[in-house]
Order: sequence, then C-alpha cells, then structure tokens
Amino acid sequence: MSVKRIAVIPAYEPVKEMIPLLKEAKAQDLDLIVVDDGSGEAYREIFKQAEEYARVLSYPENRGKGAALRTAFQWLLQNEPGDYHVIQLDSDGQHALRDALLLLDRLAEEEDALWLGSRILPKDAPLRSRVGNDINRFLFTRISGTHVYDVQTGMRAFSSRMLPLMAEAPGDRYEYEMNVLLDAARKKIPIREMEIETIYIDKNASSHFRPLRDSFRIYGRILRSAGSFSRGGDGSNNKSAE
Repeated sequence: MSVKRIAVIPAYEPVKEMIPLLKEAKAQDLDLIVVDDGSGEAYREIFKQAEEYARVLSYPENRGKGAALRTAFQWLLQNEPGDYHVIQLDSDGQHALRDALLLLDRLAEEEDALWLGSRILPKDAPLRSRVGNDINRFLFTRISGTHVYDVQTGMRAFSSRMLPLMAEAPGDRYEYEMNVLLDAARKKIPIREMEIETIYIDKNASSHFRPLRDSFRIYGRILRSAGSFSRGGDGSNNKSAE
C-alpha cells in the first residue's frame, strides 16, 4: 500500500496561482494543508476557494513563514498519527508539481533523509535570490561542514518521523528554514538534493523576503550556531544536486 503524502503550503497574501496549484495537487492524491499567515480580510475569498481542496489553518496576524510552517507541523503531530510523507511547497506558483512528486519519490527511496528541491539559479534570476543563496551557502558549509547547494529552497520533503524536529526548530520568519538545516546537520541527518525547475513569475515580485532584515536574521543564526559544530566536518551527510 502506498504511503500517504501531505503537502504543506504556507501562504501570506497569496497570488492567484495558488488555487490552480491546489487543484492540481489534489488531483494527484496529495492531502493539502494551507496556512493563512495573517493575510487579512482582502484575501478571505482566495482562502475560501482553497478550502475546496485543502484544510486551511489560519490566525489573524502575520507571524512569518517559519511560524506558518511550524503551525502546520504541530497540527500534524496532534492530528495525523502514523507514518506518511510531507512536502513543503511555496504558494506563489514557483514550484512545479511534477518536481514535487519526483522529490517525494526520492524520499520513498531514502526515508531517513531530508530531501531538498534545489534550484540551479539562472543568470537572469533576481539578484537578491542569487546573492543571498551564495552567501548563505558559503556560511552554512563553512560552519556545518555540510555542503548544500540551495539552502533557501522552499521545497523540502521528509518523513513524518522527522516532524518533531520540524515542529521544534526556532525562528518565525525565513531564518526558520536555515535553522532546520543546521539542526539536521548537527544531528547527522542526511541532507539530499534533487535539481528542480526554477520558475520566477513577474521577476519574483510576489516574494515577501526582505533582503536586509531577513538576510541578517539568517546570517546571525548561522554564526551563532558555529560553536555547536565540531571543526573539520567533511560534508559526508550530503549528496549534491542531481
């Protein structure tokens, strides 16, 4: 019998592309959880449409992507017992569903690993995406001893057995996803990568990433974690993007 697959989608002021994504994902037998991260009254209708395909969790004030993901993971721990596979997706249409399904297939082959959908960013990718990922990759590798090409990817797949780590990782905003990688590297959890398609809609205009403030949050977390890693890591718990 095939394992249940659940997609978790944090959404703050989502674009219209979210509904077709949900419809397509539901047609592929994915169970869906959407978290309304305090989007406000103006977005009520789109979340009402989302309820046709997904369980929608919501709260009134914006807390950040990390808080939204943790809300979903805590809900799963409390309401979905047993073994299943989870994949994170962004709500802005930047992830191709075919890549998500392939990443879940990879997870089925190695369930103890944290799987990342890694974007090979083209030269015309938004500058904030290219520069931020380059700096974060360098710092993460230097401090953790683990090489990860795309440390900022929002597409990640893992077994339900990893939910406690995901639900407990600190950080309410974009630093949360870096904290997950740091915790995984510290605990010697294998981190695997699969190359995925890079999709930018309107030059990534819908992104809520704040280059200065969010980058400093991420850098600060990496540097504060330096002392918890032994020196001379060889990156053996990672496989490069394929």
